[in-house]
Amino acid sequence: MNMKPEHWPQIEQLYHAALERAPDERAAFLAESCAGNQTLRQEVESLLAYDERAAHFIASPPDELAAEIVAAAQPPSLIGANLDHYQILALLGKGGMGEVYQARDNRLDRTVALKILPIEVAADKERMQRFVREAKAASALNHPHVATIYEIGAAEGVSFIAMEYVEGQSLAAKINGHPLAINEIVELGSQIADALDEAHSKGITHRDIKPANVMLTLRGQVKVLDFGLAKIARPQSIDSQVSTLAKTEPGVMMGTVPYMSPEQALGRDVDQRSDLFSLGAVLYEMATGRLPFAGASTSETLDRILHAQPEAMARFNYDVPAELERMVRKCLEKERERRYQSARELLVDLKNLQRDSDPKAAPMAARQAEVAATTRRIEAVGARFAWWRWPVVAALAAVLIVGLVWFLSWRRAPAVQPGQIKSLAMLPLENLSGDAAPDYFADGMTETLIAGLSKVGALRVSSRTSVMQYKGTRKPLADIARELKVDAVIEGSVQRVGERVKITARLIYALTEQSLWADTYERDLHDVLALQNEIARAVIQQIQIKLTPQEQVRLASARPVNPAAYDEYLRGRFYANRQNKADNETTIQTLERAVAIDPTFAAAYAELAQAYVWRLHLFTPGEKQWGEKAFVAVEKSLSLDPDSAVAYLARGRLLWTSANHFPHEQAIQEYRRALTLNPSLDEAQNQLALVYNHIGAFDQALQELQKAVTNNPTNNNAQFRIGETLVFQGKYEQALTALRKSPREANPVLLTSMMAMTLLHLERRDEATAIVDAFLKDSGDTNVGLFTSIQAILAALAGEENKAEGKIRNAIEKGKGFGHFHHTAYNIACAYAVMKKTEPSIQWLQAAADDGFPCYPLFERDPYLDSLRKDSRFIALMAKLKEQWEFYRTKL
Repeated sequence: MNMKPEHWPQIEQLYHAALERAPDERAAFLAESCAGNQTLRQEVESLLAYDERAAHFIASPPDELAAEIVAAAQPPSLIGANLDHYQILALLGKGGMGEVYQARDNRLDRTVALKILPIEVAADKERMQRFVREAKAASALNHPHVATIYEIGAAEGVSFIAMEYVEGQSLAAKINGHPLAINEIVELGSQIADALDEAHSKGITHRDIKPANVMLTLRGQVKVLDFGLAKIARPQSIDSQVSTLAKTEPGVMMGTVPYMSPEQALGRDVDQRSDLFSLGAVLYEMATGRLPFAGASTSETLDRILHAQPEAMARFNYDVPAELERMVRKCLEKERERRYQSARELLVDLKNLQRDSDPKAAPMAARQAEVAATTRRIEAVGARFAWWRWPVVAALAAVLIVGLVWFLSWRRAPAVQPGQIKSLAMLPLENLSGDAAPDYFADGMTETLIAGLSKVGALRVSSRTSVMQYKGTRKPLADIARELKVDAVIEGSVQRVGERVKITARLIYALTEQSLWADTYERDLHDVLALQNEIARAVIQQIQIKLTPQEQVRLASARPVNPAAYDEYLRGRFYANRQNKADNETTIQTLERAVAIDPTFAAAYAELAQAYVWRLHLFTPGEKQWGEKAFVAVEKSLSLDPDSAVAYLARGRLLWTSANHFPHEQAIQEYRRALTLNPSLDEAQNQLALVYNHIGAFDQALQELQKAVTNNPTNNNAQFRIGETLVFQGKYEQALTALRKSPREANPVLLTSMMAMTLLHLERRDEATAIVDAFLKDSGDTNVGLFTSIQAILAALAGEENKAEGKIRNAIEKGKGFGHFHHTAYNIACAYAVMKKTEPSIQWLQAAADDGFPCYPLFERDPYLDSLRKDSRFIALMAKLKEQWEFYRTKL
């Protein structure tokens, strides 16, 4: 049988169709489908006959498919016999080209391994030449990490190779699906690289580097075996006839599928860099216990080798250093020009990593003892031999492989189409720095990369706080993407060594979990802002989003930073995300140190302004110096960087205060400017919605809030404000549901007050009374005025006017000075309106409107104000507010 590659699609189609049928139905199906084409039918039947073995193609290379057939045809066992001066002691393993025995060399009194070529195989000229080539290739290498060939000979019509007997276990048995210790990976990898460096220097490319072809002695020494597939490129170093035989026929794959380089998978010519790809796959497996390109079938594995990127090793083994990840990824580059160009180059990097590794790592002696304790010498030695089998079965395997290569050579991983990815999440970077840099550095670098990606208006980027909940999680990426409602995720790691930082990042399309891009970057901390933009540009290029000219400028420009100042800056941002007074003080101290070290650090001034604003609004509202400090920091930041979104956010919050008479238009402009620069800045959306609610732009407020919670599902203030907006719209049942979903700790004052008002409007006064009383009992002097004004409404509704008047006086006394006293003023107006006291009610409504709460739609529909509807003064007030409201609407 010798079907041509162009016939493979038909063979493959019939093969898979037959597999879907019951075994007893396949003959009739093939008889009908092949329509008298006996060759076609035989090809498919041959594949079906080896279906069970093909299903395990990854574990068993193509040349092992005939092992059982060949073994069955072997002559009687030679155990106990003498072959020349060797006494056969035990069978170590069987292969398609013969058997491997443990033997005693009676001349030199040593144990050897004998690879014996059966008579019928030796009669095949080509196979005999391969046999000789292996012996000559390996014997040309005198190296401690290559199994030594002692001689090639023949006796009584049997050809054999006598070689070093390695007592230990194969690397495949050592790994056995589990990661190895990092120091062990580096040590063993260095020894393999050293062996390859020696082979490559002699013009020998191994072409079948895999764990099964690497033996570990009882002392932990590597021995590279099985040069049966070696390509010999230098006739002057080894017999020229053998060199000629070693050349690969075009279109024929040589090697073991999961460890093949892309050029091997395509049947193209190979060189020493193909071995380095295979070694990269071995290093990956040692580090993770997994194959880098494992698929459910041989075709899927080949497809991944050709088109996919392996998952980050740190995802399966947190101990993997970023430097090792970088080296492995460089080995596994699809294009040979981007890989290491020599084994020596890789060996130098491995030795440097070994030198810089943790000195407290377990010594090799302990690992050698582990090897000795777990070894099974017969199985281990036998497991490492892979042979060429009978010509018929080898031809069958070749047909299968060549067909797969033909099929896959034109197939490519589906590209992501423009517009297919509109949102993504940058997951928390794994901290691979150990004690050299605590979590603040990794978290800060995560936020730095988010900031770079957020400069793109057409891309929604999940906020830092929304992704931090996944820190350290092992949750599947598809689940994370679904929860964050994003199309793609970026994961990776960061390692800091002194003033150098290494970042490994990988972009995954969530729908298919396809790896779209991966790279490793190493920079000085001086260039960290340029690094953020470089990674952002790489991601944008992959997802094919078109940048505006302004975005192109922003992603192309980045100033250097002072490493010491940047370190303080990251510390400050780390503590800024914990909204409490102690951490706010720490934030201010560290950011003040950052700008003292580097007075030109715009981002640090912007974050410092934010910290000052939080201090003013949340913790010490009576200390006006924080507002002054914030103003100076904002202006300094914007003078240094006019494109600082955080600075515009801080300026908006600083402007929109009672002291400044709540300039709504100016605040809206500042927040919009911030969102133009960073469309994913959820706190700017929340603050913009807050202003919209005060001027009665409820629909616009809800739009911004929905964006905010989409960007950051953990923005509890935005979650609460959705409920507040629904209250102002009079949608009380919906509001109650939304408010109950909001965590109380988000903003206990506003949440509890809004819950009370919602219950009041739903005629559930007892519940409203209970939560107000409970809050006042537990809160001390916090916002007593606001809650006392609610008590005034409750008293008025109950007809207790004297009590209501007393609560109003108490609310005025306790509430004055609170930044948003206008809500207390509005409640006082409602209490007076319920008591039908029109004049004070209108006065307090006017006061609320003048103090930043000109909320015409609320005034217009609130049932507590119904007693005022016909009063001329109220009508005049409402006309004025409506005019103002319509003016604002033209500006939105």
